Amino acid sequence: MDEVEVVCPACHDPIYIPAEEYDELVEGDVMECENCGAEFEFLSLDPLEVVVVEGGEEAFFVDCPRCETPIEVEEEGEPVTCPECGYTFSPDWSEIGEEEEV
Repeated sequence: MDEVEVVCPACHDPIYIPAEEYDELVEGDVMECENCGAEFEFLSLDPLEVVVVEGGEEAFFVDCPRCETPIEVEEEGEPVTCPECGYTFSPDWSEIGEEEEV
């Protein structure tokens, strides 16, 4: 059975989807990562592009201001280093609190 590998945009772990299921996906479909619980949306299937729409349990995500990679943030007030581009920044925690309340 052939599978398509999709990388979770939150935890960066691979997710393997049977080819038959992948062929039935459409833009806008949402899937949950079995590893971290984050939900991500398929923005495009060709080329494959996914984005986090909801973090896993107790997870907070911020986008890197340089490359826009979603990064899970664990401790308030701590600087974050992007795993993709290496940029270090301090998240604006007031924005994270506002998003939670919406």
